[in-house]
Amino acid sequence: MPAPPRKGAGVARPRGVGYNTDSMTAALDLLLIDDEEEIFRPSPPPHGSSGVYNPNSALFNLGMALLRWAVVPPKLAVPLLSAQAKAAGLSVETVCRPLLPWQGPRFRRLLARRPLAAAITTVAIFDSAFLARITSEIRRLSPGTLIILGGHGAAASPEIRALGDLWITGHGERRLAEVVLELRQGVPLPRVSGVVSAPGGGLSAAGSLRYEGIPRVLPPDWSAASTLARSYPVEASRGCRFNCAFCDFPGRGGQVFRPAAEVAAELAAARRERGVKKFEFVDSSLTSDPAFVRQLCAELKAAGLRVKWKCFARPDAFARDAGLAREMAAAGCTEIFMGIESIHDGILAPMRRGMDRAAVELGLSRAFEAGINVHGNFIIGFPGETEATALETAAFVRARPFHSAYFCTFGASRDMLDLAAREPARYLNLAGTPVKGWRCDGLDYRGAYELTLKAVAAVNAGRRKPLAVSPRTNDPACPPF
Repeated sequence: MPAPPRKGAGVARPRGVGYNTDSMTAALDLLLIDDEEEIFRPSPPPHGSSGVYNPNSALFNLGMALLRWAVVPPKLAVPLLSAQAKAAGLSVETVCRPLLPWQGPRFRRLLARRPLAAAITTVAIFDSAFLARITSEIRRLSPGTLIILGGHGAAASPEIRALGDLWITGHGERRLAEVVLELRQGVPLPRVSGVVSAPGGGLSAAGSLRYEGIPRVLPPDWSAASTLARSYPVEASRGCRFNCAFCDFPGRGGQVFRPAAEVAAELAAARRERGVKKFEFVDSSLTSDPAFVRQLCAELKAAGLRVKWKCFARPDAFARDAGLAREMAAAGCTEIFMGIESIHDGILAPMRRGMDRAAVELGLSRAFEAGINVHGNFIIGFPGETEATALETAAFVRARPFHSAYFCTFGASRDMLDLAAREPARYLNLAGTPVKGWRCDGLDYRGAYELTLKAVAAVNAGRRKPLAVSPRTNDPACPPF
């Protein structure tokens, strides 16, 4: 159960006319916190990959933490939250990765200012014990501060949600600002507009899926990020226009794009102000609206913006539009994370992919011909998979100039299991528990995992450098998240 509101939480505080961030003593409305557990727990190389790893070396792990802190691209969550909160008139400070030795003193100084709320993004936190190291420090040093959680980890784990006072679902930048504004006015948390009792206990508030209720999408406040990276994420849309059977993405079935000129201006500003030369579009599928992509490419070229970028896409977009890949390459696209998932028509159809093998092959050939590096993503083990189909997928990858490939073992979401219960024949009587506890006619998760390893091995056979990898979390022994 979430902890009750701390003494003094929700009480209005007088504000001085001069908000002095340098003094580190002025009262603070909102402390934004970003962290990722993997920075402290380097995982062994994925199956099929190679690399130096010494889990028992504290010095090695500290060095890896320093390297990741310096060069790994920042995440979007905190810069977006910061931009909206500052626009709402809140005093905001940020600490990224507060558990790192060189960040700890700043974290403690900020907590000494007794922030009304500390908002933690769990985009890359799925371990409640790790998160508890942060929340316990907040409780100890600033017991009146309310802890607000958002992100994938909180959405997936009741144990993580229990560590906060409030859980904001979906994209929370607007909702977070509204909540803290009311707290500053003295409204107790349970009476803040939009705050309700969450299923299973605690309090929650709904964010947005596709910019609902956000009158103007603000560019991210990159001053809130702590990194030396020169590759930054960018968001051109929210949601996903597709509705694949295996997916539990909360925004699927609809996608809303920002104006292409606005997105291009955001890239130009990051290039001008922060020296960013590479961008990673985080959209579920940037090419789901070819007209938007063409306009974006035109805006980038018109601005004379020389940057490189990569994105997520599906091969059928290039199969339908013969010139799209070439236009993207001319505008700076150097890499595509291609969601292929399967090459077998008998699997693609129940996956509800809306494409067949012919479209996959045509779309891929056009991306290859445009000179774009293609990373292929494949799911092994969906109902209908056999050893023969898995090895055929491996042969398909070997025969084409993929830059890299990812083989994921099929994990059954709750939505997928519910769909299979309604259509048992189509999904070969798929049943069981979510993610790794499923079984269907002729296969279960453990068997699918073994097929995944065989496919990876078949792709990499005879290569000095592995082309295909399988994530560590595929292993049945690993937690689902």
